[in-house]
Amino acid sequence: MSRKEPIMPIRQIMCAMVLLGAAGLAWGQDSSGQDPNSQQNTPPPAAFGQEGSPVVINDNPPISGLDQPSLEPNIQPRSMLLGGVEGSESLDTNIGSDARPAIHSVTRGLAGLTMQRLWSRYQLAAAYVGGVAYYNRAGTGLQQIQELQAQQTALWKTGQFSIRDSFSYLPEGSFGSGSYGGAGGFQLGLGGIGEGMGVLGSGFGGHYGIMGSDQFGTLGQASHITNVTIADVVENLTPRSAVTAAASYGLMHFTDNTQNLINSRQYGGQVGFNYSINAKDQIAVTGAYMGFQFPGQVGADNVNTEVVQLLYGHRVSGRMDLVMGAGPQWTKVHDPLSGTTTRLSASGQFTLRYRLRKASLAASYERFDTSGSGFFAGGQSDIVRASVSGPLGRRYTAEADAGFARTSRLQDVNLGVNANSFDYLFAGFAVRRQFGYNWGAFLAYQWNDQILDSSFCTPGLPCNRISVRHVLTIGVDWHFHPIRLD
Repeated sequence: MSRKEPIMPIRQIMCAMVLLGAAGLAWGQDSSGQDPNSQQNTPPPAAFGQEGSPVVINDNPPISGLDQPSLEPNIQPRSMLLGGVEGSESLDTNIGSDARPAIHSVTRGLAGLTMQRLWSRYQLAAAYVGGVAYYNRAGTGLQQIQELQAQQTALWKTGQFSIRDSFSYLPEGSFGSGSYGGAGGFQLGLGGIGEGMGVLGSGFGGHYGIMGSDQFGTLGQASHITNVTIADVVENLTPRSAVTAAASYGLMHFTDNTQNLINSRQYGGQVGFNYSINAKDQIAVTGAYMGFQFPGQVGADNVNTEVVQLLYGHRVSGRMDLVMGAGPQWTKVHDPLSGTTTRLSASGQFTLRYRLRKASLAASYERFDTSGSGFFAGGQSDIVRASVSGPLGRRYTAEADAGFARTSRLQDVNLGVNANSFDYLFAGFAVRRQFGYNWGAFLAYQWNDQILDSSFCTPGLPCNRISVRHVLTIGVDWHFHPIRLD
């Protein structure tokens, strides 16, 4: 049975915001000749750079955009090349999703490279980690690990245009970095070599919220490809106001689909209007549209989502970044069993990053529609993350992190996993010791727990609706001296 459509579709709201931005742009160009003294009490315009001027990174980008400010104090962006290698050995209590877990070893060899090249009007950044993992368990064996993020940005006096791409080929889900033996160990090894450079504002791995294509759960080792490409633009209309717009296309494809998981494609767009109340506080309104398709799945149909959110941000340069927002979410489900229905629900986001004198804290919460992580043909996800990191004396560094994701089925059709929802949890810590300028060793532990609300197993198969996993990892890593490129 179909329900009535929303009175004001998001497409009309997005069109109105674009027209408002165009009018503001014309006003901003018209008033460029006014007395500069009249602007002395307003924040200065974002200094994105001009020809012949030094590169400047905006330390307070619009909260409706994709970039985040760096929490590195007084960062001076430079053209550099960083890289290293890492080897590790893990003891894993449940490599698959068996009901009778047993301890197996996992051996990993990885290499990473991060490059940043800056010009007066252009910026190029890329980060790559790749290698192999050998799961010492019958039927699993050698698996590839590949992850690449790249970003090209063109700058002008009042704005910027970026093209971003995030690609991965992993043997497990990306939530909790199970492919690397745990999120903590990965970040203290190679995962953090490109962070703090000032350009890859979302950090290595390319997390883009509703525009991304993350997988928030995994059933044992299911090799899959994920990729998302995003084009986005930021234009400052006045010293206080800016408009942002983005368009994305992503996919998830399971290369060895022995577990009948669902491939997906997604596309969408987002527009926003941003206003700076003062040098530290911003407000914004955003409108987004996302479409999900499930190619090759007989009985599955499309899911479309329209979202409006009001945002508030408070930022202290080099110290704190807080963004929170909420709004309605209209989900149109084209279900072969129940027909086309429209559901109204809430969407939201909260991110907090805080830099103490010797430690860094981060916490986030997001609620939006996703592709279903291969489990469902579309899902509604709640995602929570938290982490803390910092030095322990002169030679030791430590990190602890935790995460929780719940995804509920959107379509009534029984495809993928035989369940209506699943929860995925992880928690871990890692300690690294520096043994010189170039190399160090680390010890990491991570606990994972995946719970489905009903059993997805065929009767008689050795599996269960609950999969508990403990992973203990020890490894060494080596980094070469940074190479200046300018």
